[in-house]
Amino acid sequence: MTAGSAAAPVAVITGGAQGIGGAAAALLAARGWTVHALDLRDSPEAAVLSHRCDVTDGAALAALAGEIGPIDALICSAGINLRPRDNSPERLELAAWQKTLDVNLTGTMLTVRAFRPSIRPEGAIVTLGSVAALRAMPWADAYTASKGALVALTRSWAVDYSRDGIRVNCVCPGPVDTGMMAGMIEQHAGAQQLQLPQQRMARPAEVAELIAFLVSPGSSYISGTVIPVDGAATAHSAGMPFPRRRVPGGQAAG
Repeated sequence: MTAGSAAAPVAVITGGAQGIGGAAAALLAARGWTVHALDLRDSPEAAVLSHRCDVTDGAALAALAGEIGPIDALICSAGINLRPRDNSPERLELAAWQKTLDVNLTGTMLTVRAFRPSIRPEGAIVTLGSVAALRAMPWADAYTASKGALVALTRSWAVDYSRDGIRVNCVCPGPVDTGMMAGMIEQHAGAQQLQLPQQRMARPAEVAELIAFLVSPGSSYISGTVIPVDGAATAHSAGMPFPRRRVPGGQAAG
């Protein structure tokens, strides 16, 4: 609960019905927050208030902001990864590039534009980046570009909104055991190919714990940070398989 909030603190979470956003919604609700989940589907959690909403629809977001009223935390976790349609420049589909930027980048901006005026002083915004913004991710140019831009925007917003006492931080998960990751696992022929130092993917609840901390009073002087939750994958710099070098004859080395 933020300073000055007499009732239960209020959180709005985009992508709050599934994946990391769903885990964050369930965790905050269990800790006494009033949680509004904005998603294309309803939250399975009875304690979470569901709102069907597309984050690329600025008018719908603005209407929901007016309906929900003052909030203490805004968590922007809606996102997509369209691999293999998202790929290198000569391979990607332009429609996949545009859709990825529309949801991951513009959707986050539209969400902040709609809800920032509703955030109480000493409130918090958490954006969902990715280790793709910190280390190279092969064959996912639109996803990488969108997450890299979110890291930059997080830092800008942390400065812009500091005058209102609003903190803004970015959480950058590594591979997480969600539906989005399942398709990528298939492309890499199994989880063992991820070469993760912890020998497993993160659980959504593990990422949700950091999000919950970043919107709590305990993080009152943390703002403008970009925090990996990746089990040392970025430290190891081999969190995802990398393309093998081509050799004469068209075969890949190794």
